[in-house]
Amino acid sequence: MTRVLLTGIGGFIGSHTAEWILRNTDWHLIGFDSWKASHKADRQRLTQVLDSLTAEGVDVAGRLSVYRWDLAEEFSESFKNKLLGDLDGGSVDYVINMASDSHVTRSITDPGNCWLNNCKLIYNMLELARWLSEHGGIKKFIQISTDEVYGDAGWDGPGHPEWDTILPSNPYSASKAAQESLAISYWRTYSLPIIITNTMNVIGEMQDPEKFLPKALVKINSEEEMTIHGDGPGRIAKRVWLDAKNMAAALTFICKNVEPEMYSLDSRPKRFHIVGETELDVLALAERLAEKLGKDLKHKLVRGDTVRPGYDRRYALVDNNLKAEGFVSPFSFDDTLERIIGWYTEHPEWLWDY
Repeated sequence: MTRVLLTGIGGFIGSHTAEWILRNTDWHLIGFDSWKASHKADRQRLTQVLDSLTAEGVDVAGRLSVYRWDLAEEFSESFKNKLLGDLDGGSVDYVINMASDSHVTRSITDPGNCWLNNCKLIYNMLELARWLSEHGGIKKFIQISTDEVYGDAGWDGPGHPEWDTILPSNPYSASKAAQESLAISYWRTYSLPIIITNTMNVIGEMQDPEKFLPKALVKINSEEEMTIHGDGPGRIAKRVWLDAKNMAAALTFICKNVEPEMYSLDSRPKRFHIVGETELDVLALAERLAEKLGKDLKHKLVRGDTVRPGYDRRYALVDNNLKAEGFVSPFSFDDTLERIIGWYTEHPEWLWDY
């Protein structure tokens, strides 16, 4: 039996990853989540995923175990012993470490909490991986990172290649860079099978309405003016938009097909950029949404650096390594937008604060 440990299973991307694994593999999924009250809709996301899978006849019984733990806290011996007992002599094959405080604006107004949470989190997870290695071993530890560790990609050019210079612009991206660094040190010092992924701006169903796409849907549907960040006309903030389901498919592909690079002189862990197929500035995306909804877009342009210190105008990554492995995203950008708009139309309750 293949077992995958997924942290942040109740989060936006975590719930999509859980759904993809349960739907497309026969693996057993072990989910960690703190279920903090401040984590909006975590329980609703996982409940929705499981209800949908069950309604479609997907057999999830006996394939999912969920544990509650604040990953910023050191794992207790009783927790680890329970996990080991539930493994019943087996082992965890893959760890996908996705959980993090990812709220950029909050990291700017309260940098200490973001920094300490994310740094404690990676330390505790790497220590758990060391412990698991002593009790059956793990095959891969996939550390989920972000395009933001590289900083601004500039207005032009293909974007950052794998292993480009790390140059974070805000406390959140700095904490993610720190997570990468500690993971790499454990790869070398303790021979953990580390793989790093960097992802783009993720979109999908069940996303927090504070994020751009669902916020845009709210503004467009209610005919309210929305704020667009940029440096002026023709210089609008650009992003590459990644379907959460394509990201989940990529992570599953890496688990199945990629062998980690273990430490040797002049070697590095394997790093994969998981990118979307379409780059659009935020105004163009909002206009595309308005067109599909058959409504007008009302907006005002505001300089991003006046409202968000450390503002990055463009994120862009080159995904040579994942393409070389043969991965192809299952969903096109147009299919993604149609699906997301349709889902939010059927579930308008997700477009408001819960």
